[in-house]
Amino acid sequence: MSTASALPTSGSTGIRVTDLVVRRGDVTALDALDCELPAGVVTAVVGGNGSGKSTLLEVLAGIVAPTTGAMAGLPDARALVVQRTGGDDRLPLTGRQAVEMGLWRELGPLRRVGPHGRRRVDAALDAVGMRGEAHRQLGAMSGGQRQRVLVAQGLVQDAPLLLLDEPAAAADVDARDRIDAALAERAWQGAVVVVATHDRASLARADRALLLDRGRLVAAGSPAEVAVAQAARAAAALAPQAGGAPVDERMTSTGA
Repeated sequence: MSTASALPTSGSTGIRVTDLVVRRGDVTALDALDCELPAGVVTAVVGGNGSGKSTLLEVLAGIVAPTTGAMAGLPDARALVVQRTGGDDRLPLTGRQAVEMGLWRELGPLRRVGPHGRRRVDAALDAVGMRGEAHRQLGAMSGGQRQRVLVAQGLVQDAPLLLLDEPAAAADVDARDRIDAALAERAWQGAVVVVATHDRASLARADRALLLDRGRLVAAGSPAEVAVAQAARAAAALAPQAGGAPVDERMTSTGA
């Protein structure tokens, strides 16, 4: 049973995560996680496979219930952009129709998109450079183009919390640049933007970063500081430990 509490929202200051724990059977996916996710900046979450990046996004999105802990400032409206799958390619949808799906929560049972909704869809497609290709079927698009459409689907929701799981996966350099620029613009508009990523370029373009390891926060600060911490941990894991001393799994935070 979950004993986590979602505290009242605190305006546009961001989200505070305190002592967050997620257990899945015998596995602790997040372990006493404390972090801040400010509004108005892009926060990159990095770490190896199994570090807890996707679990953190799922908790913030409301998909997974924490075992214990608290989240202050969590808004009701949240947009989650998941990784593209092969099934996306087979959907009989155009790029525009896929982005319009981001408005379904606001539309009536007929799901008719009115003039205001169409303008929002146009703006989201423009933000990722896909308006001119939006008439094409998803299956006829490149992987990078489909990824941009998914990001536009998240942008069109205008949610105060935008969560993205590996948005640069399978995207080429141009697509990554477009996506990163769109996320920076959304953050500038005041949203909390959180990106789980393995992409070094996306990490470098973020405003701040968190490094997770086996569900624990081991470093936080600027992207450069976190990249150094990540490299140091990788080197330490490869180096033999004198006297059999174990590697310290919890690194002191390098910043706020």
